[in-house]
Amino acid sequence: MYKTILVPVDGSAMAMRGLDVAAELCRTFGARLITLCIYRHHSPLEASLSMVRARGEQQRPDDALKSYASDIATAAKERAQKAGVEDVASHAKRGQPARAIVEFADEHDCDLIVLGARGNGDLEGFLLGSVSHKVASLTRKQCLIVR
Repeated sequence: MYKTILVPVDGSAMAMRGLDVAAELCRTFGARLITLCIYRHHSPLEASLSMVRARGEQQRPDDALKSYASDIATAAKERAQKAGVEDVASHAKRGQPARAIVEFADEHDCDLIVLGARGNGDLEGFLLGSVSHKVASLTRKQCLIVR
């Protein structure tokens, strides 16, 4: 039924629940799983106060955000592998979260997008609606929103 399942992750508990459900679906259908973490650089100040970790050497905010997003996607990949999913890939991508997820799903021919109902969103997400809601309204792909 499903060949490729996309799970956007941000390190939140809800995203991990979505990952666990997606892993179960992958085992059931023999599907490929792709984890994706989107990072978004707003400004040097905002970036430095949100996701940038100290590493001893100074990094450009975009480089630090990409590294952090890659770490989140890789940790999700490892969790899925431990859950018994054999074919797993991880990616980090810069962009506006909902649109970047939809574009990625189209580019990688994903059959299903599994999202946590809420993640580590920002104030914009609170005011305008969650990323999961935006993804479901923008994509033509099937979506499963996990609570």
